[in-house]
Amino acid sequence: MNVKKAHMRLGVQAAAVALTIALTYLLFNNPMGVCWLDPFWHLQDLFARAGAESIVYLGLERVDLLNPSTTLPTISPYIIVAAFTCFAMLSGRMFCGWLCPFGTFLDAVEKVSPFKGAHKAPDDLKDVNLKYVVLFGFLILSFLVGYTSFCDYCPAGVLFKGLTGHVIFMAVPVFAIVSLLVFFHGRKMWCGYLCPVGGFLALFARFHLLPIRSAGECIKCLNCEKECPMDVLVAEKYIQEGKAITDSECIKCMKCVDACPKKILRFP
Repeated sequence: MNVKKAHMRLGVQAAAVALTIALTYLLFNNPMGVCWLDPFWHLQDLFARAGAESIVYLGLERVDLLNPSTTLPTISPYIIVAAFTCFAMLSGRMFCGWLCPFGTFLDAVEKVSPFKGAHKAPDDLKDVNLKYVVLFGFLILSFLVGYTSFCDYCPAGVLFKGLTGHVIFMAVPVFAIVSLLVFFHGRKMWCGYLCPVGGFLALFARFHLLPIRSAGECIKCLNCEKECPMDVLVAEKYIQEGKAITDSECIKCMKCVDACPKKILRFP
């Protein structure tokens, strides 16, 4: 039986969401359980630790989020960051398309929206380099304050921490704005332009070893580009040029693979 890649992806996404819920509400009953699966949280923690060792910020004691009062796995953040880096070098931003629970939520928002594409997105937000500004800006801030600073604004926290009673109010308006942007303009508004996790993974994605490749001649129907949620020029920039799709914006959603009428796209 020929199972579509998108259907396989949906099953993996459901399992990832179930794991996130289990970590946060069942296994650890800890609002930081979801953060344990977030490479950016661990990366922030490394910067926060370095900052806390070198400065004292306004006399405040650093909040240790890696080892809170309730039990969490005590795996070194170096190991977590290294594992995600290796995964990105192997498969690009596949984490974003298959494993990120917030990305799954945004997929659902995008799918139910009757307004996607009806309104032009703000030009000031349509810059893939913005996510690198967010990434490095919050890493620097984490170093300066000795604290994983992005957690105060992370929209995913509203979803996955809220039911534990741990609501960071500054994240609520961010969550609302991101949800509205995705509702009207698609998930690329977060994943492509603003998400620091996407920015971190994108640094390595352009060199990854297992990209989507072409195994035949392109008929230039451009169905792949029409289906791509990240607006990657699949056919024009890559397939028609005989290149593998190593675009740092590709989240391996496999919609291009399923959309190709000649079935020439292959992964891995």
